[in-house]
Amino acid sequence: MGNLIDSKVSYAAYDLISSATKRNWNKLSVSSDKKDLSSGANKRFSQKNIIPKESFETQENIPLIQKLINDIRSSNYKIDDVLFSLGTNLLKNGKTAEKNIEYLRNEYNLLEINEFVKYKLPNERDILGIVYQCLQTEGEKNIKGSYYTPSKVVWNMVSDIKLKAADKVLDPCCGSSMFLTNIPDIKPEQIFGVDIDPIAVLISKFNYYAKFPDTPIKPKIYNADFISTPNLFNARTDDFGSIILNNSFDYIITNPPWGSVNDGFGEMFSCFLVNSFERLNNNGVLRFLLPCSILNVKSHKDIREFLINQTNLTEIKLHPGSFSGVMTRYISLETKKEKELSKKIFIFDEKDKYEIDKKTIKENSNFIISTTKNIDKDIIDIANKKRKYDLGNSIWALGIVTGNNTDKLKIKQQDGYEPIYTGKEIAQFFLKNPTKYVIYDRKNFQQVARDEIYRSKSKLVYKFISKKLVFSIDNSGSLFLNSANILIPKIPNMSINSVAAFLNSELYQYLYIKMFGEIKILKGSLSQLPFLEITPEQDRKLSMEVSNILDNKSDDFSSLQDYIYNLFELESKHINQIKGVLYGNVN
Repeated sequence: MGNLIDSKVSYAAYDLISSATKRNWNKLSVSSDKKDLSSGANKRFSQKNIIPKESFETQENIPLIQKLINDIRSSNYKIDDVLFSLGTNLLKNGKTAEKNIEYLRNEYNLLEINEFVKYKLPNERDILGIVYQCLQTEGEKNIKGSYYTPSKVVWNMVSDIKLKAADKVLDPCCGSSMFLTNIPDIKPEQIFGVDIDPIAVLISKFNYYAKFPDTPIKPKIYNADFISTPNLFNARTDDFGSIILNNSFDYIITNPPWGSVNDGFGEMFSCFLVNSFERLNNNGVLRFLLPCSILNVKSHKDIREFLINQTNLTEIKLHPGSFSGVMTRYISLETKKEKELSKKIFIFDEKDKYEIDKKTIKENSNFIISTTKNIDKDIIDIANKKRKYDLGNSIWALGIVTGNNTDKLKIKQQDGYEPIYTGKEIAQFFLKNPTKYVIYDRKNFQQVARDEIYRSKSKLVYKFISKKLVFSIDNSGSLFLNSANILIPKIPNMSINSVAAFLNSELYQYLYIKMFGEIKILKGSLSQLPFLEITPEQDRKLSMEVSNILDNKSDDFSSLQDYIYNLFELESKHINQIKGVLYGNVN
C-alpha cells in the first residue's frame, strides 16, 4: 500500500538546531541518534502529544477521542492508513456517493482497516483533523508550524462572507480545509486549497466530500509548497500550476505556519502573505490569522510596511487566549487589493470596536501597529513622555541548559552540589526555596552564560514563559536554569531594588500587555519599556519599600503601586483603566 509520509515535512533534529547548539552537542559527545532533546529543553524536539481542546465543538467528545487515539497507537498501523480508514468511515456514514469514495481509493491506494472503517466516531465537524493533531507530537507540530485553527476562530473569520457565484476562494496552507468548508453557501467549484503536508491534503479531500457528498467536481486541493518557485528540479505534472499558481482569487483565507523560517526571506507567514496578496483579483480580500507579534516586533517591520503602504489594511481582530501548545496570542487581519487606501483601521477587541489612524503608524519608524483605545493611548503617551532611560544598555543572559536535567540535577543537596533555581521558584521580588541542585561544571553543560553574570551579587531574574512580569532579586550569586532569564539593569542613578519595583508594578504589567501583547517575556520588548529619571530621595524610598517586602516576604505591594502611579502623575481614571485591564472591571 502507499505511504503519504513526506520527507519535506520530516526533519532530523540536527538539521534544525543552531550552530552554537551543534558545537555544544559535539563538545558533549552527544550522538546524532540521541539529539532529540525529548527532555523538553527545546519544543521542536518534544515528544509530548497535545489534545487541542479548542478545536472541539463538544467538550464531552474529548474522552472519546482520547480512547480512539489510544486504540490507534495500540494497533501499530501507519497513520496514513488509519486516517484513510477513518475518512472512509466518515463518508460512508455521511451517505457520500460511492463514486467519490472510489475516486479517493484510486488516488491514494491506502489500506482500509476494518476496525477503523467501522469505528463509532464522535460527532465533530473536523474529526479527522482533530485525530491527526492528537497523533502528532508537539515537536512535529512546532517544526511544521502546524497548529489547526480553533473552530470558533474559523467561524469568526468566515461567517460574514457573502460569495458571488463566480468568486474563487483559496487557502494556501489549508490543513484540514476548515476555512474553506465553513464559508456560508460556498459551492464545490469555488474551493481551492494547497498544503505542504500530504496527510493534511488527504484529510481535506475527505472533508470536501463530507461537505459535498454528491458533487461530480473533483477537489482542487493540492499537496505542494505554495511559496516555492517552480523550476526544473521541482516541476509538476499535475494541474497545480494552471489551477493555483497561474490563477487569481477573490478571497484568500488562511492560518499560515508561525515560527517557521524561510531561508533568506524571514518568517514564513510573511512569505505567504506577500505571495497570497499577489494572487488576489482586483478588489479581492485577504484574511490571515497571525501571531500578535506581527503588530509590534521590530523584525516584522517590513511586512507591516507592506501591509500599510501597498495593501488596503482595513480590519484587525484581537482574539483572546492561545492555541494548545502555543504560547502566543493571535490576531486576524483583513486587507484588500484596492487602489484607494483607507485612512483608518477598524479594531475589534472582543466586544469593543474602535478605529486607529494609519498616519500614526507611518510616523513610527518601525511601523508599529498599536491596537489600543484612546485612554490606553493616553496612558502610554504619559509613560513615554516621562521616558528618560530604558533597559537597552543592560546585561542580559539565559539560564543554564544542562543538556540532560534528569542526569545532572538532584532534588536533594549532596556534596559538591549547589542550588540551581528554575522559573517555578521566581516570585515577585524574592526567590522561593530551591528544589534542584547541580555541580557547576561549565564543560558539562550544553549552554551557559559567563561566570560573572551568574555570580553577580546584584541581578534580577525573571520568568520567560509567563502571563505577567515576575522579577526576583538575587543577591546571592546563584545559578538558574533556562526557564529563567537574567537581567543586570543599567539605569543611571537607580538601584536594582527600584528597577525591580517598576518591573513588578501594575503600571509596567499593563504597559507590557498594551505595547507588546506577548505571553513570552521577551528581551526586545522589555528593552523598550520607559524608565523615568528619579531623584536620590525617590530611589531611597522605592528601595526601602522593596527591602520591606523582601524582609517580610510580603505580597502586599499597594503602597509601592501608589508611589509608582504618583511618579508618573497618573490620574484616577488612568489607574482604574489599568486595574480594569489587569483584574477586570473596577468601580
